[in-house]
Amino acid sequence: MATTQEECDKFAATYQASAEELECPVFYDGTMCWVASRVNTTAYMRCPKIFPQIDTSKFVKMYCNADGTWDQVNYDLCLSEKGITKTNASLEQIQFHTDVIHGAKIMEIVGLFLSFCSLVLALLVFSCFRSLQCHRTKIHKHLFAAYIARLTFEIILMVNGFYERTQAAVGYAETFISRTPPLCVTLEVFREYTRLCTFAWMFIEGMYLNSLLSSAVFGKPKFIAFYIIGWVLSAPLIIAWAIAMHFTLGSNSNCWFANINTVYYWVFIEIPRNVLLSMNLLFLINILRVLVTKLRESNTSETKQVRKAIKATFVLLPLLGVANLVWLIPEPETEDSPGWIVVYNYGLLFLDAYQGFFVAILYCFMNAEVRSVLRRKYSTWRTYHNPNRGHNMVVTTATDIRLTVMDDGHCQSET
Repeated sequence: MATTQEECDKFAATYQASAEELECPVFYDGTMCWVASRVNTTAYMRCPKIFPQIDTSKFVKMYCNADGTWDQVNYDLCLSEKGITKTNASLEQIQFHTDVIHGAKIMEIVGLFLSFCSLVLALLVFSCFRSLQCHRTKIHKHLFAAYIARLTFEIILMVNGFYERTQAAVGYAETFISRTPPLCVTLEVFREYTRLCTFAWMFIEGMYLNSLLSSAVFGKPKFIAFYIIGWVLSAPLIIAWAIAMHFTLGSNSNCWFANINTVYYWVFIEIPRNVLLSMNLLFLINILRVLVTKLRESNTSETKQVRKAIKATFVLLPLLGVANLVWLIPEPETEDSPGWIVVYNYGLLFLDAYQGFFVAILYCFMNAEVRSVLRRKYSTWRTYHNPNRGHNMVVTTATDIRLTVMDDGHCQSET
């Protein structure tokens, strides 16, 4: 490929543009020579090794406008991976950082799918069995629903971005979502809304559990207030952020994927989210205080007290989302320790992507009441499909009636 203005001019002279369709002409941008391209398409070129910080495995792109003119090229895309900036790092360090991020993203996609499937199953379990209906599981169901909605948008945008990066190796990486900025921006807005709703329902979980353990008398929860906090209060913040982003970047600015670097993101999204997480951290500390106090009053040995406190902390961390506060830790630079880069990227993405999976496992499939109901239903199903069922029809029917009555009850406990 031509690398100088003279070579690019010679190439352009030999190129015969189509007379039937408007095209962007051969163009030299001062670094590379771009071939003619059809209008309303994006051309891709492998990043040139013009300085050590460039990752030559990536692609830089330039858009051909409808009027046959080229858009401005931006070589910063060659270092566009999260956490990689223009530093004095060597090419080897940049390549290592890029490989770590790529591997962490694959792990994140697997975790998102696993969390999505487990949360859907957990929501179905809580919804299908009447014996599991109570205030506690009602809050769980809304948290699971918010999680599932968030993961839906996360998976769509994550797979879209991953597909673009892998297909860029063949010179074309633009998907339908990327070619439709309003759609991409809409998905981004709903992703942020559902994420904020998820943290709001985590806050409700912490507030409900804290009130349940700290109050001697706890009346019926005011679910209207819960619905407003969980689903409504996030909307004005997201709308304000979307309006600010629209007037600042427009709807055709790389789908707002770099919005995390804007002040609007911190004001309308990040600060409210961290406030909710900080309050949940206070709830967690108070819950552990109450637990330790009750253990001491029961004359439990110190070793058992510590063991139960650690177990309670481990169980409550994913439900209350307190672990998400680690995102406040600054990202490592490319020239930092390789071990710290690996721990930061894999650790944080693991906590975020697999959090829904742990919530579903701990609060549904490992719950004693849920396991008891599932065992009874499985026993009923196995008895019903037993080929010798006719020999003990009366006993089976009586058993079915007894199990049905048990499943029509209510949650055994609120803790």
